[in-house]
Parts: sequence; structure tokens; C-alpha cells
Amino acid sequence: MRAETAYNVIKELSEKETSRLYDMLGISQNKSKPVKRNKMITDAEATEYLLTKLKGVKRN
Repeated sequence: MRAETAYNVIKELSEKETSRLYDMLGISQNKSKPVKRNKMITDAEATEYLLTKLKGVKRN
């Protein structure tokens, strides 16, 4: 059997049967919400943060 064959069979299973198959295989189905990411900061903000944390220096 080829992997593509198994993949096509699994795609056709109902959600209940897919869940049952994953349980049999010991695979967890992670259906949690996507991770909320923090906003991006600028290079200047990153530099300021690192200088403050690493050296205790505050730039003006």
C-alpha cells in the first residue's frame, strides 16, 4: 500500500471515524484555537528593551 492510498481513504472517513482512527494510532487531534501572537516591535524598540534589561541603561 502506498501512503497516497491511505491518505485518500482517511480523507473519505467521517469525522467520528477519523477521530476513532487517530485514537487507535495514538495521535492527538489538536483542535485548539490558533495561538495569538504579540505585535511586532521595531528594531529601535527591541534595542531599547535589550539595553534596559541587559545593562540597566536607559537611552534618551
